[in-house]
Amino acid sequence: MPKISVVLPTYNQAAYLPASLDAIASQTCRDFELIVVDDGSTDDTPRILADYRARFAFELIRQENCGLPGALNAGFARAAGQYLTWTSSDNITLPEWLGRLAAELDRRPDVGMVYSDWYDIDDSGRVMRPVRTLEHDPVVLLRHNYIRASFMYRRGCRDEIGDYDPTMKYKEDHDYWLRIAARWPMKRVPELLYQYRIHQASLSSARGDADREREEINRRFDAKHRTCRPLLWWYAKQKWRWVKAIYMLRGWQIPR
Repeated sequence: MPKISVVLPTYNQAAYLPASLDAIASQTCRDFELIVVDDGSTDDTPRILADYRARFAFELIRQENCGLPGALNAGFARAAGQYLTWTSSDNITLPEWLGRLAAELDRRPDVGMVYSDWYDIDDSGRVMRPVRTLEHDPVVLLRHNYIRASFMYRRGCRDEIGDYDPTMKYKEDHDYWLRIAARWPMKRVPELLYQYRIHQASLSSARGDADREREEINRRFDAKHRTCRPLLWWYAKQKWRWVKAIYMLRGWQIPR
């Protein structure tokens, strides 16, 4: 049984998928399984995946397109690892990513989830800036997803809180982190272990119908997490403003 399960959901990102797969294959920690979920790709993704499966073993799930939460749930339903994580097919994991996050969970059995700093990279893979994220603050997390990209959590978290919410497309990760944070401590690993790609597709994804859909999901998200804690919701908004002001004064990149 592998120590770590990595789920890689992908949908029509053939241009970036090889770099993502190469990075996972190059992890210094070898005690992991990779589960790739092809969420109905219509580009060159199936050919790329077939080629890579001839080089190193991973489990492949092909399904009709159902969006990121559904792809994640399909992948984690097959996961056997003690620790769980996922990465997007347009991003790049640095070689120590799995090893450092798993080591921190080993060291801190009281912690349910760990996360790290990352680099923003551009469309061509050039490093734009390092992003130093926040120490865990459950109040700020209520209003801003500063965990963002590089993370790992225990199987026990998933066993207790269940699947990603399919109604929270665009917010599925933030919603999941809040559900974990309500039950377990979290801890930041202050190391740059991941590369998060900023590209035109991600910048232009919220337009037209997608923009309206995102607004509706934001409304649902707010209603879900504000209902029982209206005063805390307001305080979290003010605290996040204060944290952003400090980042700006110090010239740091604000975790988006």
